[in-house]
Amino acid sequence: ALIMADQVPGSLLGLFHNGRSLADFWREWATVSNPWRASWEDGDNTAEFTALAALGAFLLLHFFMLSVRKYVGEPLASRPTLVANQIHCTLTSLLSVYLLSTKAGNDIEDFKLWQQVGIPISAAYFTADILWYCIPRGDMLILFHHLVMILCHWPASSMAGAAMAGIGDPIWCTRLSMTGYLCELSNPIMNYRWWLIQTLERNRADFAVTNIVLVGSFVARVGVLGYILVYILLPRMVEFIEAKLVLIYIGAVMGHLIILILSVYWLKVLCKGGIKSLLTFQPQPKGKGRGGFQFGTDLGRSPKKNN
Repeated sequence: ALIMADQVPGSLLGLFHNGRSLADFWREWATVSNPWRASWEDGDNTAEFTALAALGAFLLLHFFMLSVRKYVGEPLASRPTLVANQIHCTLTSLLSVYLLSTKAGNDIEDFKLWQQVGIPISAAYFTADILWYCIPRGDMLILFHHLVMILCHWPASSMAGAAMAGIGDPIWCTRLSMTGYLCELSNPIMNYRWWLIQTLERNRADFAVTNIVLVGSFVARVGVLGYILVYILLPRMVEFIEAKLVLIYIGAVMGHLIILILSVYWLKVLCKGGIKSLLTFQPQPKGKGRGGFQFGTDLGRSPKKNN
């Protein structure tokens, strides 16, 4: 849809609050146009209960993995969060692929599984990962990623929130959420790459194959996010302005833009060593680069030097 110049208010401030005072704009957003509040007050707490149950399950799994560290040995002992991470990224990415490819999407009931299972489990995992990884390790980039994911996708977990965030079209909002989660397809590959880095003693062909697939998945990830911004969100800008849902629109655009920027950065980090580092495994001396996990470091970013 083309956006004509006379459709857009003259000033940026006018575009933002649509002729209202900023106080009125904020008051209306907080009481009338807040999809998070709509999700909470919709009378159906299935997503909330699922998220709490999943958070408890992830925390129990984490404590279990900590308790068996001495029995499982390395490298799993140094990264007890791996199992939870693999469960989350595999479940959410495959569920989004399944629903997008098999459901016509003419009825919101087609996507109830995503609203009541996919999003709550993902929000629970991100919350747990913040508690057991991001804060203890001080990984602010991943903390930022997790908070953006929770805030941007949670409204799609309920009919009321999805309808408000989709300007009356909950199917559009829910499909948007599932499309964004296609990006999680790169994470199981990343986990396998980490396992190879920790266990290989010499170069092996599957290391090169894994890296090629991983780079391809990150390129696809950037492509998916760019497609969402240009072909799904941008054409509806005027609709959101006319519906006085500018803050929701800005949140959707900024959320996807932030994840896009992070994905481009991680792709750059992954490829910074050139073709040779991607195709050839170079074992490091024991005690250096083995064991443990730091997202950026394991992708290829230089670890912080200790003072």
